[in-house]
Amino acid sequence: MSSVLTRFVSCNGELIPSQAATVSVLGSTLYGAFGVYESIQLWNGCVFHLDDHLARLLSSACAIDLPLFGDLAAHRHWVYDLIRAEGNPPNATIRLFSVGPELDAPPRSFIWLEPLRPPSAQMYREGVGAVSYRGERALPTVKSLNTLVNTLARHAAQAAGEHEGLLVDFAGNVREGASSTFYAVQEGALLIPPPEDILEGVTLQIVLDLAAEAGTPVRRVRLPLAERDKWNEAFLTSTSRHVLPLVRLDGAAIGDGAPGPVTGELWRRFEGYFERVVGRRYGLSQ
Repeated sequence: MSSVLTRFVSCNGELIPSQAATVSVLGSTLYGAFGVYESIQLWNGCVFHLDDHLARLLSSACAIDLPLFGDLAAHRHWVYDLIRAEGNPPNATIRLFSVGPELDAPPRSFIWLEPLRPPSAQMYREGVGAVSYRGERALPTVKSLNTLVNTLARHAAQAAGEHEGLLVDFAGNVREGASSTFYAVQEGALLIPPPEDILEGVTLQIVLDLAAEAGTPVRRVRLPLAERDKWNEAFLTSTSRHVLPLVRLDGAAIGDGAPGPVTGELWRRFEGYFERVVGRRYGLSQ
């Protein structure tokens, strides 16, 4: 995809040049990370679960007493206005940042498009690796702009040549990925950290529904890193990853080091659901 996707940014519904989409270093947004965000998938011209993402944006904003400029219907309208202004690209990642009032500026919601890069067919087929990183987000249930620990975990993964960094809290429990939700499989059951410990992703809710359809038991429990030898499988989910097998952690195999049957079944069900919603199979290289 070309850089045409970033010609415009919507700021409270006004289309402005991308270079004009700024916040002041003198205000509280940067220093206090006073904002929330969402990443939304545009695929085959369809915005996937837009209303669910907007509902979570509002939930995150309310949790930190951040007023939004305009209601969710307005935000929805702004998303589609921007897509049309960018020439209706079929595939993209939609970024939505909402920041609080500062100085003489009102609350602002910035929306723009970035190229979407799905995982490769090989990554789904063979799985990916991760490293553990000691740290946890200050407000785990809020999708806030305070993502320093996530950034450091991602840097640690990149330095190790792995795909993702997993946040491990100070009690030794795996919480979530730097930009993903983490799941383990043990004796056929899907293990997910408790709702109060992680960001409840839009993709997570879809996976929970699909697990129920498949008859896969789900347990919301803390996942001590020290007990990883008990995990038979693991996988990650996010807006762009969908269901991505995780086969390696800190250089050691998870289970037999290959994508497992529970992961595979949930991946197949997710992709079937996704294709029914958007009308086309996911992936640029599959």
